[in-house]
Amino acid sequence: MSEKRGCLKTGLFGCLGIIVILTVVVGGTALVAWNRSGKVQIEDKVLTSESAGAPAEEQGAKVTEVAAGTGRVILDLSQGEFEIHPDQPGKSIRVEATYDSEVYVVEDYFESFGDSSWVYGVRSHRTISGLHALFRQLMSGGDGPRIDVYLPADTPLELQIRVREGGFEAELGGLWITTADFRYNKGGFSLSFDEPLKEPMERLTIRGSMGGFEAERLGNASPRVLDVTCRMGGADLDLRGSWSRDADIRLDVAMGGMSVRVPEDIQVKGLESYGDDLMTEVKEIPLPVLRFSIKEKMGEIEVSH
Repeated sequence: MSEKRGCLKTGLFGCLGIIVILTVVVGGTALVAWNRSGKVQIEDKVLTSESAGAPAEEQGAKVTEVAAGTGRVILDLSQGEFEIHPDQPGKSIRVEATYDSEVYVVEDYFESFGDSSWVYGVRSHRTISGLHALFRQLMSGGDGPRIDVYLPADTPLELQIRVREGGFEAELGGLWITTADFRYNKGGFSLSFDEPLKEPMERLTIRGSMGGFEAERLGNASPRVLDVTCRMGGADLDLRGSWSRDADIRLDVAMGGMSVRVPEDIQVKGLESYGDDLMTEVKEIPLPVLRFSIKEKMGEIEVSH
């Protein structure tokens, strides 16, 4: 006569099986990482837009239309430390990278068009699993890539920047940026404009989740449209600086918080519910107007001078 197995016994052996499988997977990954921990290959690489590799479409990148006479810089970066610096006029774009070539890949591409517009892109990504990379870092002390990007001050540029699981710093003061689009996920970045741009920016977009950012002295960029979306994270937005025209500012926060600092020497609309002290008297000489549109969902936006 057959004996029935109890649910508790079946569940227990099922859990034990899962534990054994996880142990084997984690142990195997740790063993591989240990065997390769002595094979750290630190590489220093200098890339420039003049000596970039194959065109973007040959590497599978999607290149969208670029305005005539304008360059587009696309940075797709992950698991490291990244920084943008202003460079001298007349220089080509330069990228300095230090990374473990056993774990990461850093590559670039370039595409030019008949109307003198062009696209230059840099990609950085990990070539092994996250668990493998973690064990390798613990055993060999290796870090993620360090990449510095230098942009010339006299070239009109569109920026597209994607950061995942990393940290990013950008100082864009004095550059000629027509539009900029920042996207981050499980990371964060710092953006600043210490001096006005060559020309006011048309649009600045910032969208991110599971992270945070701070942006300082955005008035020196004077974007016609500022569009900021923050999900499951925090943000500090400093709108001080030398505004040269009106702007539409759209702020959207969900499951997070945002702090917004508004300059005192400018007119604002759409902030009536945030306090009368934010309103500026109408001057004989009209001041630029910042028109706000705000959405809050399970989050909060604080506005102050």
